[in-house]
Amino acid sequence: MRSLITIEFFLLAIASCSSLAEDFSFDTNEYEKKTFEFNGYAEAKQEALRLQPERAVYSLIYPDEPARNWLYRSTGTLDLTGKLHLTDTVADIHGQASYAEDSFVTTEEYDKVMDGGIRWSPATNYSVDIGKRVQRWGKGYAWNPVGFIERPKDPSDPQTVREGFNMVSMEWTKTLDGNIRTLTLTPVVVPTYDELNPDFGAEGSLNPAAKLYLLAWNTDIDLLWLGKGARPQSIGLDFSRNISSELEIHGEWAHQYAVEKNTLASSGSTVLSTANPDSYLLGSRYLTEHEVTWIVEYLHNGRGYSTSELDSYYTFINGAANSGKTTTAFQKAQQLMQSGYNKANSGENYFYLRASVNEPFDWLYTTPALTVISHLDDGSFQITPEISYTGFSNTELRARAILLSREQQTEFGEKLSRQRFEIYVRYFF
Repeated sequence: MRSLITIEFFLLAIASCSSLAEDFSFDTNEYEKKTFEFNGYAEAKQEALRLQPERAVYSLIYPDEPARNWLYRSTGTLDLTGKLHLTDTVADIHGQASYAEDSFVTTEEYDKVMDGGIRWSPATNYSVDIGKRVQRWGKGYAWNPVGFIERPKDPSDPQTVREGFNMVSMEWTKTLDGNIRTLTLTPVVVPTYDELNPDFGAEGSLNPAAKLYLLAWNTDIDLLWLGKGARPQSIGLDFSRNISSELEIHGEWAHQYAVEKNTLASSGSTVLSTANPDSYLLGSRYLTEHEVTWIVEYLHNGRGYSTSELDSYYTFINGAANSGKTTTAFQKAQQLMQSGYNKANSGENYFYLRASVNEPFDWLYTTPALTVISHLDDGSFQITPEISYTGFSNTELRARAILLSREQQTEFGEKLSRQRFEIYVRYFF
C-alpha cells in the first residue's frame, strides 16, 4: 500500500509540473561535430515487487527464505559514453556502473563495458569496425526473430540498453539507379575462442554472419545469415515499408537449422530433440492526427514450447517445490528453470500492443503509454501503464506499473511477482 501511495503521488506531481517546464532553446553550436564527445546519464530507481510466495518459482529461487509478499529494490546506474573523432577513424567506449540492493541480495558492478571499439572509414562508402557492438538486426519493436548475433530484447522495455558482443565487421554501400536505389553489405565475425564472447555460445568457432540491406521499391529489406558454429546456422529476412506518412508495416522471418531443444517428459526426464524451426513477426506502427502512436505486433516463436509442454513443466515444478529442497525432483526443477522453459516468452504465439500519447490535455513534455503483452496460447497477459516527463532540463522522470494475470499453469500467472511498480529519475549530461 505504501508503494501504491508513492506511485500515485509521483504521477500527480508529474502532471502538475507541466506548467513549470523551462522554455526550449536551440543553439546550432551544440550540433557541430567535436573532436571529443563525452556524455551519459545517472539514474536512480526504486522498485516495489508484489511477490507470489505460493508459486513454485518462489521456493525454487529462494529455497532458504521465508515467504514474503513485498520486495523493495533500490538501484543506481551511471552510464558513460566517450567518442573520439579523427580524420577517418572514430574510437568510442560505452560503459556502465551499477549498484542494486534488496532484502535478498546486493549486487555491484563498476566496470561493465556495454560496447565500444574503433571504426575506420577510408572512403565514404566503406568502413571497418572492430570492438564490442550491438548489431540490432531486424525491424520488430518488441521482438527480433532475425537477431541472430545479439542479445534478446526485453519485450516489457524494448528500449533498454543492451550489451554487445566482441566482433569484427565491414560495411560497403553502393548507390544505384532504378528500383533498387541502395545496397549495403555487412559481413561480420563473432569469434568464440578462449574467453572471447563466452556467453555467445560454445568455444572454438568464428561464427561468420552477414547482412545485405536493400532499399528497393521504397521498401527497406534485409537478407540475413549466420553460419553454423556456437549457434545454429540461420537465415532470415525482414522488411519495413511506409504505406503513408502515418502508417508503417514491418515483418521478419527466420529459419534455423538443427536447433536442439530439451523437453520435459511425463516421467520427469528430459528428452533432447532437433528441429529446423521457423519464427516470424508481423507488425505495424500508426500515428493518429491526435498524436497517438499505436504499435501492434504478432510473434510466432518457432523455438518455443507448446501449451501442453509448458503445462507439463508447471505441473512438475509445482510438485517438486512441495517435495523438499533436498530431493532430486527439487534440484531437477531448479535446473529446468535455467533452461529455455523459464526464459521470457518461452511459448509459441504472442501479441504486443502499445499506445503512447504525446502531451495529452496540453500536459507539456508528458507522455503516458499503455503496453499489453499476451501469450495467445494460454491466455495469460501483462499490462503496463506508464508515464514519463521531460520538462526539466536534461532530466527524465518515469513511473510505470507491470500488472500480470494470475491464472495458474500459465506463463504470466506463474511468474515470481504478480505486480511491479517502479519510479526512476534519469539525468543526462
